[in-house]
Amino acid sequence: MGFVRRILPEDVLRVAQLYAKVFGHRTRALDGLQAALHEVFFCHPWPDDRLPSLVYEASDGRILGCLGVVPRPMSMNGRSIVAAVSHTVMVDPDGRATLAGVELIRAFLSGSQDLSISQCTTESRRIFEAVGGTTSLLHSMGWTRILRPSRYVLGSLRGRGLAGGIAAALTPVCRAADALAGRIRPFRRSATGLSAEPLEPETLGTCVSELARDRALRPIYDAGSLKWLLDLLGRQTGDAALRGTIVRDARAEIVGGYLYYQGATGVGDVVQIVAHPKSIDAVLDHLFSDAHRRGLTAVSGLLDSRLFPALGAKHCLFTRGDGSWLMAHSRDPEILRAIHRGDAFLTRLEAECGWRSSMVRAVSPMAISSSDP
Repeated sequence: MGFVRRILPEDVLRVAQLYAKVFGHRTRALDGLQAALHEVFFCHPWPDDRLPSLVYEASDGRILGCLGVVPRPMSMNGRSIVAAVSHTVMVDPDGRATLAGVELIRAFLSGSQDLSISQCTTESRRIFEAVGGTTSLLHSMGWTRILRPSRYVLGSLRGRGLAGGIAAALTPVCRAADALAGRIRPFRRSATGLSAEPLEPETLGTCVSELARDRALRPIYDAGSLKWLLDLLGRQTGDAALRGTIVRDARAEIVGGYLYYQGATGVGDVVQIVAHPKSIDAVLDHLFSDAHRRGLTAVSGLLDSRLFPALGAKHCLFTRGDGSWLMAHSRDPEILRAIHRGDAFLTRLEAECGWRSSMVRAVSPMAISSSDP
C-alpha cells in the first residue's frame, strides 16, 4: 500500500535515482539529472502552490512513482485559465502491483486546473482514459516533409541496421539522386520573399499573441517565462541544436516564425510553427529551405489543423506523429470542444514544457515506458 503526495525538495535525489532506474542509459550523470529535475519541479516561472508535482510513496518510504506538473497560463475565448501539463511520469517496475501510475494520474486530474494536458504512451493512454481523460486524435497526428529523398531513405535504412560500410558506399549515389530530385516539383524549393531574424523571447510572445489570437484556446506568453522555457529547450544532452527564426514580409511586418531541432539523424524535429493565415505557404517554404540549407533530409512535426491544407499541398506525408497520444481533461466542455475541433493552438512548446530537451530527448514526457502498471 502507498499514497500520493506532493513532491518535496529532499525527494529529488530519490526521484533522480528512480529516473535512472526506469530509463537506464538514457539519462545523464545523476548530479546533472538531479539539478535538472529540481529546476523543473521547483524553479519554473509559473509557480502555483495548488498544483505541485506528485510522488507515490510506498508504506516503507520508497518512492515508487512520480508525475511532474507544470502550470501554464492560457486564454479561452479571452478568458484566462490555468492549464497543467504533466511531465516525467514514471513508475518503478517493482511497483506495478501498487497501481501507482493509476493513482498518480487520478490525483493529477483531480487538481484545481481548468485543463490538464499530457502526452501518453499507448499503455498510459488507457489509464488516462479510464480515469476520465480524452484523446485528441488530431493533436496526436504528425507530418513529415522530405527534403532529400534518397538520403532520407538511406538514413531510415541505417536506423534499421544497414551496415555503415554499405551506407557510406551508397552516400555519393544518393547525393547525386537528391540533386536531380531537387529539380522536380515535390522536392523543389520555392522562393518566399521573406526576411529572417533570430527568434527572441519577446518577439515570439508577440508573434503568438497576434497570429494565434483567432484560436479559441491559446497559450499566454510573457518574455520572462519564454526566456526560461527557450533556455531549457536549448540545453541539449545530445547533439541536437535548437533553431528559432522569425520571418518578416517586404514591409518588415512579422508574418510567422518557427522553432525546430537540428539533429544528427538528419530529420528536423519541429517544436512550433506560427503563421499569419495569408502567409502560411511562405512560412512553411521558408522553414523547408532553412532546414535544407542546414543539410537536413526532412523535417517533421505534430499536426495543426490550420496548417493541414498547406502541408498537404506541399507533398507532406501524414503519420501517427512520434507515437505518443495527446491527452486532455477538463470539467469545462467548451475547452474540450475547442481542442477536439482543432480550434486550439497547442504545440510541442506547450505539451512538453521543454522537458524532453532538458532531460533526455528520446524519452516522451508522459512515458511510463517499461514500467507501465
